[in-house]
Amino acid sequence: MSGGSHVKPAELYKTTIAVWTTMILLSSVVFHFAVHESTIFDAILEATAAWTGTGISAFDSASTPLWLQLFRSACNWLGGIGIVMISLTIIRPKRFRGWQLAATEFPGPYFLKNESDFRRYYRRIALVYVCFSVIQFLLLLLVDMDLIQAAMTALSNSSSSGLHHINNGFVTALPTSTKAIITVFAFLSSLYSPLFLLALHRKWKRIKESSELNYYVARIVLVTVVLSGLVISKAPGGDYIKSISSVFMQVISSLSTSGYVISDMSAWPLSCVIIISLMIFTGACSFSTGGGFKVSRLIIALKMIAHTLYKQVHPNSVRPLKYDKKPLKSESVVSANLFIALFMITYLLGALLLSLDKLSLLDSLSYSQAMLTGSGIPLISPEATGLADGFSSYGKVVLSALMVAGRLEIYPLLMIFFESFWKTDSSL
Repeated sequence: MSGGSHVKPAELYKTTIAVWTTMILLSSVVFHFAVHESTIFDAILEATAAWTGTGISAFDSASTPLWLQLFRSACNWLGGIGIVMISLTIIRPKRFRGWQLAATEFPGPYFLKNESDFRRYYRRIALVYVCFSVIQFLLLLLVDMDLIQAAMTALSNSSSSGLHHINNGFVTALPTSTKAIITVFAFLSSLYSPLFLLALHRKWKRIKESSELNYYVARIVLVTVVLSGLVISKAPGGDYIKSISSVFMQVISSLSTSGYVISDMSAWPLSCVIIISLMIFTGACSFSTGGGFKVSRLIIALKMIAHTLYKQVHPNSVRPLKYDKKPLKSESVVSANLFIALFMITYLLGALLLSLDKLSLLDSLSYSQAMLTGSGIPLISPEATGLADGFSSYGKVVLSALMVAGRLEIYPLLMIFFESFWKTDSSL
């Protein structure tokens, strides 16, 4: 047995925490000295938002140097593909296998847990990520977007990081053609990444049978239809095509947890904003740049509910719980349901901690969700601007902690509070 098999999970999580902490702290030094009169807490929040791909900022984009905005967008892009995972493609770890460490950064339920498969498939997925970014950049140039703005938009949007460099994430004034490009690539970035490899190999049947893809697309269509009906019913006789397209673009932004405001929602019924806000919890697909507790986990939870109800009616039946026509292991079901519960507990705890910063109940809940899912701008909060300038130093620390928890899917951040995590094997 190789030495990698003897490495304790705690060591892997410590490595991930150390890498992410180092990058955030180093970047915060850049932000602190680049922005006049910024505090260290402003800089830490900015660096955390940059690396976790969260569409919030401590600095107004209008007063931030252009080079610093480009630096943040680059951090967005690198954070979206994974800091640890990038290093693993360059350095072959001697003490443990690559997937063991990478799984602590992308701990979704369908990570390829095989060393050779990990390196081969991850590099291909990274290549797709690069290609999407380049194609998006070129298309934005074709619709007359400025060179630097196009670069920052492609970097940030490919990583589902919002578009803070454009009016602090409120991009309603962009031309329709630009909005269309942004919407398409926000959607692509939120999909289960290995699907693109299946497409390259023309395995259309497997793509068609993907439960996660089918559910995700169906959810987008259903939410768009419902919201469009509510918007049109409130203002009948208007331009229906424009209303539907406006709703669709905002649904993509929200459900992918990209988080920018691309449509004017001021005239929308409150019910529309509430529906979108609830959908943000689920977020994007597993192994994507989007946040939330992921579509795959929701599917497993829903299947478990249906299976349990079926067993209540037919207690003697023997029917396995399946996902994509394959039986699910009991530990996968428990893990998915446990994570959803843990996600909601962290969300409520985050809201409680933010309320101590003199936030209202609505704002506390909204900002906790926005940070944990990586969406950044709380849609349901009427005064949200995409800026965190109204928070105290304490509030900015809480926001930063929630961003990291959401990006690393809670477990690494939660573990540091347990004494046993820091003990060596000899001291246990």
